[in-house]
Amino acid sequence: MRVLICSDRWGSTPAADVTTALAEGWHERQPSTEVVAVPFSSGGTGFVRALAATVAGQTDRVWRLRAGSTDYLDGALLTTTGDSTALGAALGESVDGGARRIVVGVGDAAGVDGGAGLLRALGGSDDLQLAVPRAVARVRGVELVAAYKEDIGLLGLKGASASAVETLGWTSQQAQDNEHRISEFAATVRQLLPPQRDLLSGEVRRHDRGVGSGAGGGAAYAVATLGARLLPGADAFAEAVDLAGEVARADLVVAGTRVFDWRSLDADTVATVIRAAAAAARPSVILAEELEVGRRETMALGASAAYSILDPHRIGDAPPADLVAALTALARRVAGTWSAT
Repeated sequence: MRVLICSDRWGSTPAADVTTALAEGWHERQPSTEVVAVPFSSGGTGFVRALAATVAGQTDRVWRLRAGSTDYLDGALLTTTGDSTALGAALGESVDGGARRIVVGVGDAAGVDGGAGLLRALGGSDDLQLAVPRAVARVRGVELVAAYKEDIGLLGLKGASASAVETLGWTSQQAQDNEHRISEFAATVRQLLPPQRDLLSGEVRRHDRGVGSGAGGGAAYAVATLGARLLPGADAFAEAVDLAGEVARADLVVAGTRVFDWRSLDADTVATVIRAAAAAARPSVILAEELEVGRRETMALGASAAYSILDPHRIGDAPPADLVAALTALARRVAGTWSAT
């Protein structure tokens, strides 16, 4: 029997540590089972670290993995100061280093600058009139992909600035003021770039309205203006690690997530892994610290069952002090209900 275990990070615990703990627990209960651990990411913090565990390449920076002619960048690690300037510099370094394809994980940003810092750094000028055309010219001929964690837009009531009230603790006034600045910035960029039309509808494409354009504090928008495709981070990650191939070789697929809630039912690690298993007609289960989704939704997603560290019927359960030990124990317990016989 071959069991495939995929999981994103659980809080501050890296995805590699989570999948290793789950794999060890499963193997303890079923020593004869081949257990394959594949750390996963939806594009946020840990994107490159999770990739490096599976994709052959060189991690020459903590935020970059070089795999052939493709560079993978961890945007979250490059936007910790609140703007995207360092991410723009990293993009330029990859282009100058000969990368023909660059995949940027965008999520978990510490600020919302709409990608202004990125374009200024890549274009080598604080003046957008100069920076934007230079940035576009600099990446010409390079395939760009923005792997977004959040499917939010750049502007609007559900955009990057509005979301910062919850994610960054901003006040409503801070969000409104920043929304105004980002809106003016996007209007300026739009004037500096030739209109791009949708091939099917013929309508002018508005990158600031694209799904995922607000991810990474708007860094996804900036990369989109340079010609990037915007993809859900979990989908981009699945392609990089050949999730479909891994699933096809497995007899059982296990997806891990810290909290299995309504957000997990969309373009998230769990949904991506479980749907891949369903497409290959493989049984799958979900392991979580906490379950907030019922059996009906779990089965509708395609999973056979979901198990948790915390008892969903006991109010007040505290998270485990030793998460790794709890993960190992959870996998050991669940493995007892799944066997080759």
